[in-house]
Amino acid sequence: MLEMALDEQRQLIDEEMASYSYPQGKYNVSARSLEDLVPEKGGTPLRNVLVTTWRSGSTFLGDVLNSQPANFYHYEPLLPLGIIQVGEKSPYANSSIASLRQLLLCNYTGMEDSYLAYGQEHKWLMSHNTRLWDSCGGNHELCWNPDFLTRSCRLFPFQSMKVVRLRLRLAATLLQDKSLNVRMILLVRDPRGTMQSRRHREWCPPSPDCSDPKRLCKDLVDDYWAAVELRKLYPDRFLVLRYEDLSLNPSTVTQSLFEFLGLAQGIGVPVEENKDETLLHPAIIHFLETHTKADQGGVSSTHRDSRTAPFRWRKELSPIEINSIQSSCREALHLWGYKEMSIKKVLGKARGPHKNTDIDDFNPLGSLHME
Repeated sequence: MLEMALDEQRQLIDEEMASYSYPQGKYNVSARSLEDLVPEKGGTPLRNVLVTTWRSGSTFLGDVLNSQPANFYHYEPLLPLGIIQVGEKSPYANSSIASLRQLLLCNYTGMEDSYLAYGQEHKWLMSHNTRLWDSCGGNHELCWNPDFLTRSCRLFPFQSMKVVRLRLRLAATLLQDKSLNVRMILLVRDPRGTMQSRRHREWCPPSPDCSDPKRLCKDLVDDYWAAVELRKLYPDRFLVLRYEDLSLNPSTVTQSLFEFLGLAQGIGVPVEENKDETLLHPAIIHFLETHTKADQGGVSSTHRDSRTAPFRWRKELSPIEINSIQSSCREALHLWGYKEMSIKKVLGKARGPHKNTDIDDFNPLGSLHME
């Protein structure tokens, strides 16, 4: 059964990559054939790591990255740690980095009693890795077999990983590891939007790392200064992205992102935003077209009207709640280019005929400067 599943996966990868345009030197990627990217054949895969925090748009962006053909998706591999943030001084710092490195190198040996045991009780740890999950059979028994996981991972030319529990200064350890050759994205969201979104998750309130805006915004400040350094050290392998910018211009921003990741194509159809030829693979274009036009599903769905989703906090948070978050987040808002709402002005007009105009029309986006 194991060998048959691997053979089927090889065939599926060959089919997904049949129309793929290899970089051949573009984007600092020399690959000219599938063999150049497949570990099983001695190649080096293109690896990307998405670093952010809970309810900051990572599920959507993670799925965008996973829409890449022949991608192996490491979905929130630090899930077993619970609702905590892991920084450089955390007792989990070294073990977390070691675990992520092991996964990126397709080595599942010794994970039976930890990572894989957790996954058997929390299936979404693996089910988001759609290509792997579909290959594991009806009862998905193979998905908990370390030998199968190791060998399956080594078939894929692309790997993506998203982590929402690892702060940037610690995550930078992965950038420093030349054997991984990862490209990293820091995804940032307006803390008012993040806190509003977290209110809908029952797992969040018990943990101050999730429910306390002061902690969120301290992390945002720390991540900002770490990002300033990393942009200088790794200009070709580290990128900062705001969720709101992605949501307002999903096709254009995604195209720039995939160029940065070395995944851009010379094929495709015109995108809606500029009508020019896109550098996105048709699979990514299809995902964007079907996931950014309208709201569908619950709070964890990635089907959203992307132009309105990031700003829902303006209607769902009261002026008092907005003021409370802003008072804890002034430095973070300033650094990341988000405008502070004048609560006095809003409360003053709340008694007049234009009750919510100031809130509804408020544009929180300013310019982002990374000096």
